[in-house]
Amino acid sequence: NGGPGTIKKLSILEDGKIDYVLHKLDAIDEANLGYNYSLVGGPGLHESLEKVTFETIIVAGSDGGSIVKISVKYHTKGDEVLTDAVREETKAK
Repeated sequence: NGGPGTIKKLSILEDGKIDYVLHKLDAIDEANLGYNYSLVGGPGLHESLEKVTFETIIVAGSDGGSIVKISVKYHTKGDEVLTDAVREETKAK
């Protein structure tokens, strides 16, 4: 239905190769202009990661515009250590 819990397959074209990630909508907060989602699977998600969560809110800017604030949390599998290389690879996607 497109609401929280919905999982979509997002295709990624990288170096001529097509991969995908699974994008799960975690929450929509219309009153506070928030949108939370996670990357939860697919070959485009590094094998050391269980998921990557994104918490997004929009707040009023001082000049009448808007400011988007995004918090990213990496959840590794088991005792895996998050490396800078994995973090940078995930940011690119």
